[in-house]
Amino acid sequence: MGYQKKEKIKNKNKIFKYISLNKIFNKQDISENLNLSFPTVTKYIEEFLEQNIIEEIGIKNSKHNRPSITYKFNPNSLYSIGIKLEVNRVSFIIINILGETLRKNEIHNNFYNNPNFAKYIVQQLKIFLQGFEEQDKLIGIGISLPGIVDDTFKKFEIGTNFQIFSQDMKFIEEEMKLPIFLMNEANAAIFGEYILNNFTYKNLAFISIDTGIGAGIVLNNKIYEGDNFKAGEIGHISIVPDGGRECTCGNSGCFERYCSNTALINDFKENFDLEIHTLNDIFFNNLHTTPIGEEILKKYTKYLAQAIQTFLLIFDLNKVIIGGEICFYKDYFNLEENLKNLVFNNLFCKDKNILEFSKYGESSNLIGAGLAPFRNWS
Repeated sequence: MGYQKKEKIKNKNKIFKYISLNKIFNKQDISENLNLSFPTVTKYIEEFLEQNIIEEIGIKNSKHNRPSITYKFNPNSLYSIGIKLEVNRVSFIIINILGETLRKNEIHNNFYNNPNFAKYIVQQLKIFLQGFEEQDKLIGIGISLPGIVDDTFKKFEIGTNFQIFSQDMKFIEEEMKLPIFLMNEANAAIFGEYILNNFTYKNLAFISIDTGIGAGIVLNNKIYEGDNFKAGEIGHISIVPDGGRECTCGNSGCFERYCSNTALINDFKENFDLEIHTLNDIFFNNLHTTPIGEEILKKYTKYLAQAIQTFLLIFDLNKVIIGGEICFYKDYFNLEENLKNLVFNNLFCKDKNILEFSKYGESSNLIGAGLAPFRNWS
C-alpha cells in the first residue's frame, strides 16, 4: 500500500510538472512523453480540472492528426501564503502555484523571548490580506522558522536566537481557518530553490545566512531532516573551539557567531563609532573599504569558507547555494571569488562551479514557505 501511494504521488507530480512547463497540452501528449497509461493521465487530468488548475480550451488535432481535447494550465487557480519569521522582522507573501508573487510585505518587530508572537502574526496577517479579493482561492499557509520545528504537531520546538522553546503554532491555523505547514528556514529555502530553478541535482544544500545560520539539505532528491529534525543546524558547529564567542545554544565558537548577519553587524559596531543596524549601513557608508573593514571581511570570508569546505567534505554535494541578504553585497568586497579560492583549494574540493549565490537573495525561504501548501504536487 505504501509503495502504491508513493507511485501515485510520483505520477501526479510528474504530470503537474509537465503541464506547468508546457502550458497547453492534451492527454496523449502527457501519456507519450511521461510513459504513463492513458487511464492514469485521465484520472489526474480530471482531478486538476475539478481544482481549476487546468481548463479546456477546445478540440484540436494532435500531432497524430487526430481530434483531441486540449487543455491550458491555469497558475492563478490557487494561491498560498508564505510567512518568514526572524528575530527582528516578519515577512508575508501571497504566491500562485508557480511561485509568482502577487503581494508582499515586511514588518519590523522584536520577537526575542516573546511567547505571544503567534497572535501578533495572525493580527498582521489579517491586515496584510485586507483588500485581497481572492481569499477563497487560498489553500494554506507555509511558515519559515529559524530553528527546529515539528510540523506533525505544529510546534516551533527550538529557536535559540529567539530564546523561544516549544511554542504551539496551531493558533494560527485555527484563527485563519487554513492549514499551516511549518518548515525550518533553510529547508524552506532549499525547497523554494529546487522548485523555482527546476534543479536536477540529486545532492545539494542551501546555506541560509540570516540572523542565524542553517542549511537545507537534499540527498537523493529528498529533503533530509534527520530523525529529530535537527539536520542542517550548521550554525552551531564550533569553528573556534578554544576561547570562541559564547552562543545562545550553550556552546562557544559557533559558526553563526562569526558569519551570521548579526555577527557581521556587531563586528563593525565594535570597530566604528557609528550607528550600524543593518548590512546596508556597512556597505552604503563604505566601511568595507577601510583597512579595519577589509580585515573584518577577510576573517568573515575565511570562517565562511572553512564551514563550507567541511560541509562539502561530509556530504560530497553536486551544488551548494549561499542565500541571505549577504547575496546583495557579494560584489562589494569580491566575496564570491575570494570564497571560492579558499573553499576549492585542495584535492577533495576542486570544482568551483559547485558553489553559487542565490539569485533570490533572502527571499528563497519566504517563497519556499509559500510553496509548501503545494508540495504534494509541485
